[in-house]
Amino acid sequence: MVDKMLGVDGVTTHDATQFVMTLKERLRPLKKRLFFADFYAHTQLHASCTCGRSLCFVPLTLSSAARSGVSDARLQTLRELSGHIQHHSGREQLRVDGHCACSPRLLQLLTTGDKWHHTASGPSAGIMRGPTPGVRAPVPPGLGAKQLPRNFPEDLDQNYVVRLQRVWSLLNVGEVEKPAEPAAEQPPQTAAGNCGCNKSCTCTKGTDVGFSDLYSTDLLPAMDGDTKTMTFLQEVVDILLAYIVESFDRETKVIDFHYPNELLQLNNWELQDEPATLDDILISCRATLKYAIKTAHPRYFNQLSTGLDMVGLAADWLTSTANTNMFTYEVAPVFVLLEYVSLKKMREIIGWSDGRGDGIFSPGGAISNMYAMLLARFKMFPEVKEKGMSSVPRLAAFTSEHSHFSIKKGAAALGIGTESVICIKADECGKLIPADLERRILEAKQKGFVPFFVSATAGTTVYGAFDPLIAISDICRKYNIWFHVDGAWGGSLLMSRRHRWKLDGVERANSVTWNPHKMMSVPLQCSALLVREEGLMQSCNQMHACYLFQQDKHYDLSYDTGDKALQCGRHVDIFKLWLMWRAKGTIGFEAQIDKCLELSEYLYNKIKDREGYEMVFDGKPQHTNVCFWYLPPGIRYMEDKEEKKKRLHKVAPVIKARMMEYGTTMVSYQPQGDKVNFFRMVISNPAATFEDIDFLIEEIERLGHDL
Repeated sequence: MVDKMLGVDGVTTHDATQFVMTLKERLRPLKKRLFFADFYAHTQLHASCTCGRSLCFVPLTLSSAARSGVSDARLQTLRELSGHIQHHSGREQLRVDGHCACSPRLLQLLTTGDKWHHTASGPSAGIMRGPTPGVRAPVPPGLGAKQLPRNFPEDLDQNYVVRLQRVWSLLNVGEVEKPAEPAAEQPPQTAAGNCGCNKSCTCTKGTDVGFSDLYSTDLLPAMDGDTKTMTFLQEVVDILLAYIVESFDRETKVIDFHYPNELLQLNNWELQDEPATLDDILISCRATLKYAIKTAHPRYFNQLSTGLDMVGLAADWLTSTANTNMFTYEVAPVFVLLEYVSLKKMREIIGWSDGRGDGIFSPGGAISNMYAMLLARFKMFPEVKEKGMSSVPRLAAFTSEHSHFSIKKGAAALGIGTESVICIKADECGKLIPADLERRILEAKQKGFVPFFVSATAGTTVYGAFDPLIAISDICRKYNIWFHVDGAWGGSLLMSRRHRWKLDGVERANSVTWNPHKMMSVPLQCSALLVREEGLMQSCNQMHACYLFQQDKHYDLSYDTGDKALQCGRHVDIFKLWLMWRAKGTIGFEAQIDKCLELSEYLYNKIKDREGYEMVFDGKPQHTNVCFWYLPPGIRYMEDKEEKKKRLHKVAPVIKARMMEYGTTMVSYQPQGDKVNFFRMVISNPAATFEDIDFLIEEIERLGHDL
């Protein structure tokens, strides 16, 4: 295992695109004139394959190259480049027939002309296949004889040469010695633009703008800052686009994991008094993405919110550019109307007549649930708004023992208290037991409590269970209690004709939480609270701030929605959902949701009878949550049940830690009640496939086999 890896400003050679871009910035001001042949010699030392990831680098060090008998000329070229390169610790290594990067045999394999493809990134791979079959093509005429080393092969894979040329052009070093471009392929230039793109446009991206001596004050609204601003933002967009493409590449890591103190040491994140250059800002952008979780990765299954939708992302960029507030129609006319029509559509899907009612987008499902509790209290005791909790009797709220923690958190925030939240028993599959709910309501009334709020869950966080909404609704009507449905996770199944039956009875609810940023893959954050009674939110929350909500405006004041929210400043969350809905249509969301449920059923069927696996509860999962234990061979046949349970409790955390160290995939785990740690697999990522599910199973077994 090698512990060194080439890197520039913290960007390692494993991240090929970012490495090249950073190296380009570092070499550009040095005006180094390197022959293409020298660069080719360097890639002979460092290139591992001709896969589609721009250019793959082997983490060879100078010492290992010297031990391998590399020629003096090549060593000199390597030293020239290495003079501007620092070493950084890494966890990647390349193996060819078992030879790692520090092996002399590896260098011999890489310099024989054979090209190799790796099957997976990270230590989990260790498997190479090659040489790659394919068409062999002569070296392009752009590579002059004067530029070629003596051992330059007479013929190369055309894709390999093109890739070398591309990286060489990205480096942008030297002027005379760069490969000449055929005149016919030169991009057209127009008087209107100087961006160098091959379109006749009015683009003013300045190709000669450097950022090493520019600061944020040089951008708009600075005088003559338009070109610099456009160029800077285009650079940022290029960084983002490279990251997006990389995020969907299964051969990249889900995470480049470092421990907190290690990550702090690698990066200077302390805030300074003096401004940083725009060059440093771009480097910070790359470094931030380098260490970020790739939530769009097809093998990221850790949270309920995964995936990255391109239309949703575009909408988020537009929202940030508009940079407005959602409190009045006069400052956000389009977004206020889009929120109005979208909430109405969601209420129609719930089943409320003509979509009547109310609603609002809030900063997440926890806040939406708290809104519901707030409205329930106000509905029963409107005087609490002015006189506070001392004016009302002791209240009691009811929810499943498997419900989200936000119900208790909301009670704490509203002054009701967590002890006033009574948890109802759930069955083996995680569904609330209605008989126990009614028993606990009667018990609370006998103790002097006033039951005011019941929260049923449509898609519990761990098991993915759907509470029996019709039976719960009947109990709430019987005792005149507000009936709330927390559909943050499972509410999106209302979009599916195949699965919406799981929410039968939701139309009886007084309020519903629905998070499109989960199963619908709308970029975070996007959570809606839907309320059946129109006007209740306004009565509960309005404060009549006269500097915002003047009563003599010249338009319909019902579109000034800010006074019904707890917030004053409210982010525009609606445009992402609305634009995605326009792009996909309801049938598109339906297909996306159905696919995720098909994948979860596929996983369940693969492991339910597979040796080494045990399901946490009997029966087919209701949502995409698949809960299971993996039992390594070492504990699989243990007779001591207590010792087996004790050791099994440690299995999932260790496998999860190894997943993160290697960066191959991520899946969550937790205990539940008297059950020891188990894996909770959830699928909401539209990029995931059946092959990714197979990979997860194999990876769990590989990482946990020795436990």
